Amino acid sequence: MSDITPENVQEKLNLFQQMQQQVQALSQQASQIDMSIRETERTIEEIKNAEKDTVLYRAIGSIMKKVDDINKLREDLGEEKETMEIRNKSLKNQIEKLNGELGEMQKKLTPVLQNVQEASGKNASE
Repeated sequence: MSDITPENVQEKLNLFQQMQQQVQALSQQASQIDMSIRETERTIEEIKNAEKDTVLYRAIGSIMKKVDDINKLREDLGEEKETMEIRNKSLKNQIEKLNGELGEMQKKLTPVLQNVQEASGKNASE
């Protein structure tokens, strides 16, 4: 990131806010994926001991479809969980990276903002 000057401080503040919003959005996505992973784990645990003749249904959109092959369902759920875990790890890495960048930016912004506020305070009292 380039140096922050009194002239470009507003632009950098806007960028800082955009990055904060991005972190918030990514955090919400990660939270939703965490919930989906837990739900999938509960489902896998629930069908773990299901017999071949057990009748199961799977939600597909707004309909329920009868499951013909429980082993295939177990396999599919395991793959879905793995995919969600990979996506979640990627999101958390992005969040961590952005939080690091935000911390650096904040360190650079704080002194410049204090100088701008002091300068505007002096001008107002004159």
